[in-house]
Amino acid sequence: MNASRCPQVVLAGSLVLASLWACAQRLPATAPTWSPVLELASLAAIPARFERPFHEPVDLIKGEVRSNAANCPALLAARAQGASPADDRDLAIERDEGARCIALQQLSHARGAPAGALAGFDLGTAKAAQLPPTLAVPFGKRDDARAQAAEGRGQTLRDYLPDAVVQAGAGALAIKGDTWETRVEVLARGDFDGSGREELLLAAHDKATEGTFESTRLLLVARRDDGALTTLKRLQ
Repeated sequence: MNASRCPQVVLAGSLVLASLWACAQRLPATAPTWSPVLELASLAAIPARFERPFHEPVDLIKGEVRSNAANCPALLAARAQGASPADDRDLAIERDEGARCIALQQLSHARGAPAGALAGFDLGTAKAAQLPPTLAVPFGKRDDARAQAAEGRGQTLRDYLPDAVVQAGAGALAIKGDTWETRVEVLARGDFDGSGREELLLAAHDKATEGTFESTRLLLVARRDDGALTTLKRLQ
């Protein structure tokens, strides 16, 4: 067998991930990698990077009490205590910084893994038929639940939103609907869940094209044997 890639076998459901895992055991492992967006020099630098102040503090509110978070520990602690962004502007900053903070946490325990089905994968050239519906759920829990249900039925983004426009970019892509757009980028690659396969941490930056809403989601995804991405977990 070619050591650089696994056989392309089209399966469904949990058999896909089982096939990826079994094949991955026979391929050489590669170390976790990450985007320059994380401003991380090395894995050893994660603790210092995690404590580093944000470029701009995040204003938060809980009831009538206002506060601000200046770095990752403060932000994640405030979230755990029920604090939320004070307005749309702070929502955009809080979700963007939060996605980076969680990505740093994930990288802190990430392992090297064989690329397997992700060998040679470039998000910037991905088509709608290769993307999960969960990448385009910008407006709340109801949209999120519908997209998850669609993916559970085996649908891709093309099936779920046939009118959505997918535009490729340099290592990233944009998904555009009638009143929204989502910019998707890879924050990191590695084995984040101990499965033995390589996965992607994707940041999905959502924006209303009519209004001020902006937010960021963080998804852990893998690639099926048929070439399509599948959502493993939403981390933010």
